[in-house]
Amino acid sequence: MSNSVAAAKEIVVPPLAAGREALGLIVAICCILVIAGLRVAQVAPETVGDGIQIYQMRDIKLRNQAPVLYRSLLGAADTITQLREESGAWLDVAALQQEDLPPFAAKFLPAGLSGFTWELRQGASWVDYYGINKNTAAEEKSGADPLENSFILRIIDLQGGNYPYPVIKQEQGQLNRFSAQIWINPKIAEYPDGPLADKGWKWIVSGNTPTTEEKQLN
Repeated sequence: MSNSVAAAKEIVVPPLAAGREALGLIVAICCILVIAGLRVAQVAPETVGDGIQIYQMRDIKLRNQAPVLYRSLLGAADTITQLREESGAWLDVAALQQEDLPPFAAKFLPAGLSGFTWELRQGASWVDYYGINKNTAAEEKSGADPLENSFILRIIDLQGGNYPYPVIKQEQGQLNRFSAQIWINPKIAEYPDGPLADKGWKWIVSGNTPTTEEKQLN
């Protein structure tokens, strides 16, 4: 009997303070994990359903005659960069028209796109060719189907420094000097003052989504 009592006295019960300490440690770890998750959510760029950034759209979603103008701008980008390297300057719209380069030379476009007018805006290391259709009312009366979107062809000199973001991330070993982007606004809009992505413009992308460098959106 005395041996049973002695054995019972040897049972160790953890003090309440130790239990509280363990519980507090668990709570602290959970809080750290929650805060880390919130931080990742804040830093990571927002995306839409198909994996592109919220300021991008797929070219397959372009409607009416927008795909025609988009492909025309894609083709123009290569010519513009070649002329830039030859002349050392970005050509203005009048010079591109003299080169018979669509979409700036409207004679090569269908009726619904012929009313587009283009302006050049540029910074130290980039150029924007901004286009809107100012003749939509007249074209509708004539039976044409005018495109009521706004476009910006943005070409960035990646060697110029201080260029606008977002841009396509250059992988190690890539030596591309110029990066071309085509942005669209769903309505006839003024040239934006500030980041395109903050003003309702969408960067049109195709194929595999390129990795972008964010920094500040200019």
